[in-house]
Amino acid sequence: MDNSLLTTFGHFTGFNNVDKSFRLPVVADRSGKIFSDMDTLENLDIDNQFVLSTRPGSGLKLSGTDIHSIWASGDVCFYVDGDTLYQMNLSYVKTSLLSGLTAGHFMSYTPWNDKVYLTNDHYIGYHKNNSVSALADPGLTFKTPLPPGRHIAYYRGRLYLAKGKVLYISDALCDHYDVRTGFRVFENDITMLIAVDKGLYISDGKTWWIPGAEPEEFQKIKVSDTDAIPYTDRLVSGILVGDGIDGNVALWTSTEGVCLGDNSGTVKNLTRARYAMSSHGAGGAAVREDNGQVHYITTLQ
Repeated sequence: MDNSLLTTFGHFTGFNNVDKSFRLPVVADRSGKIFSDMDTLENLDIDNQFVLSTRPGSGLKLSGTDIHSIWASGDVCFYVDGDTLYQMNLSYVKTSLLSGLTAGHFMSYTPWNDKVYLTNDHYIGYHKNNSVSALADPGLTFKTPLPPGRHIAYYRGRLYLAKGKVLYISDALCDHYDVRTGFRVFENDITMLIAVDKGLYISDGKTWWIPGAEPEEFQKIKVSDTDAIPYTDRLVSGILVGDGIDGNVALWTSTEGVCLGDNSGTVKNLTRARYAMSSHGAGGAAVREDNGQVHYITTLQ
């Protein structure tokens, strides 16, 4: 048997389950270094120089029975365990904020000034000064608090909330809406709602770009025939993404791979050519920056 070395791989370009393993592309750069995809990649990271390193280990910081809906901004972190919403500090100490929630329903969050609004399709309220409050009735004709929904976002002085097929739109600078005009109806249940600097991305089986400063200016432009997997959307600075992208951009996992949407309504599927998705009903996601590497991390169920 000839055990001589056939080739040496100096760079690895990532996971690929689209091409057959014996057909994975092998490319040499000008210096002669060999690049290749891999059909198996487990517990490894690839840095900006395409070098493999062992993924750091993990340690248990906090335990629970049914933890989900983790959200963090700066030193504020929320999560749900069972029927209770908790706040966790940087020392991993938890504080109960709200109990009696309908168990098993994911929570969606959006910050606005000194509040963080939250809703899980059965409850809606806001966090301020280490406590959670329900929305107040404005006591005005044709005005009512936003209902509980699945997804919530803040954009240009208004709250936007998705419940079923309906997108509710608050009046300016408040959390109530006009029952006559403060809503739009989509064809299917809304699975994603995320705001960037110049518009909204909304999915309901397809994905739409909704540009404009005010609801009266909105256009509905189809940018993808694919649906978003609920709760996998995250906002990230274009500086971290690179490629000269300005402002904040949206990242989400669609039914055909990880997508990026910029402030002009341009959507790119970043993984379709390399990664074939299986069917998933919901998920969760986070963006982290570690040693100069930006990672979009998603879990799917």
